[in-house]
Amino acid sequence: MFSTNPIFGIIKTLFLFITGRVNYVKEDIGKKITMEDGKIYIIFRRVIISRFCKSKNPEGLFIVRFKPKNMTIEQNIKYSKKAMMIFQGFKGFRSKYWTVDYKTGECQGIYEWDTYEDAVRYSKSIAVKVMSKRSEQGSISFKVLRNTEENKKLVIEE
Repeated sequence: MFSTNPIFGIIKTLFLFITGRVNYVKEDIGKKITMEDGKIYIIFRRVIISRFCKSKNPEGLFIVRFKPKNMTIEQNIKYSKKAMMIFQGFKGFRSKYWTVDYKTGECQGIYEWDTYEDAVRYSKSIAVKVMSKRSEQGSISFKVLRNTEENKKLVIEE
């Protein structure tokens, strides 16, 4: 119940900021990322939540694609800063790539989660429902995967 509650998400996100565990990876901005289906996106933001101790690799992936409704790409990039304040505090969140295909206007998010179950829980959360409402009709698609080498076939280029 609390794992994807927006109020608890914001509170935990604030705690993560206060403790210095939210890290934006500026080196990735502008790099191309090629997905397993050959689609190419440009990274415009990346965040990693640091752990107090070294733990196993994230087990779950959540990948979403959508076209923002009534919003330019630039407006969506600004809006995404607000939305991220909630889900970063959700149970099991590890990292996210925010990407865009400037030619088609399609956006993509690639999230890593502690467990596959955390990723599944996120796929049913209010955050995904809000994303669906602010997307062009029929443009949103997502998948939840186990984080295996077979499923994580993305290539990041300079």
